[in-house]
Amino acid sequence: MDLRRLEHFLAVVDHGGFTAAARKVSVSQPGLSLAVRELEQELGIPLFERLGRRVLLTPAGAALVGPARQTLRDAETGRAAVAAVAGIEAGTLALASLPTLAADPLAGLVGRFRQRYPGVRVDLAAPEDTSDLVAMVRDGRCEAGLTEDAELTADLERRIIGQQGLLVILAPGLVDLVDPAVPLHDTTGQPPPPVALVDLVAIPFIAAPVGTSTRRLLEEGFAAAGATPNVAVVTGQRDAILPLVLAGAGAALVPEPIAAIAARLGAAVRRPEPAIARTIALIHRSGPLSPAVTRFVDLATDSGG
Repeated sequence: MDLRRLEHFLAVVDHGGFTAAARKVSVSQPGLSLAVRELEQELGIPLFERLGRRVLLTPAGAALVGPARQTLRDAETGRAAVAAVAGIEAGTLALASLPTLAADPLAGLVGRFRQRYPGVRVDLAAPEDTSDLVAMVRDGRCEAGLTEDAELTADLERRIIGQQGLLVILAPGLVDLVDPAVPLHDTTGQPPPPVALVDLVAIPFIAAPVGTSTRRLLEEGFAAAGATPNVAVVTGQRDAILPLVLAGAGAALVPEPIAAIAARLGAAVRRPEPAIARTIALIHRSGPLSPAVTRFVDLATDSGG
């Protein structure tokens, strides 16, 4: 298939219509419409239902989206492989990460990668959850993704790059309900004091929606202690969790790097018992990879996360 036609087809899919897609790929709308019609003629079946200014994918169009993305990704991989003979000097690396892995380890990995390969642009996607991230890697929207370790189908591979511990952060006003004898803030550089999860059943928690990684870990951690968390605030906005804790809305289970920031801003930090941690994996599709993602995989594996 003609790569230009596939690119224009995906532009319509991603931007919801021919006008917006034409602006995105910098062609005239008649030219883009012609490319899509030619693709439909080549395949012998309509790819879109045109409803006035709206367009909807037909079943055939929906079936083409994944293979089209992969074809364009494979073409980019081929071009990059040729360019790699002289070194990685340009190109794009498309990555996805769970929101709670974006600050650590993703930020550090991308920083080191950019220092080594400053000519490569990095595009970071923000999937809703692990299943969304896996879909992005599988259909070619992203070349690799940082997520929790999980079993994958044969078309994807994973590399374990480390573990991440999670800690409980509490609003200062809640500390007296947990362990009033323990100082609110540690100034000695020692690890956070422990707290039994069973002792937190009356504490309101701020949590991500059901189905997310940190929500599952919170519920599994309490279940291991024979208890159930008191989830009082549910938010899909991860950036709101720390401000909500500091405002007194409750406690939260967060990755260690976020807990360190919370402590500096005035929250109390406790180490849950039983301990809660997750294994971090870098996943990518099986088969040939672009030089950029190959170098990123090597860097992530060598660094141990």
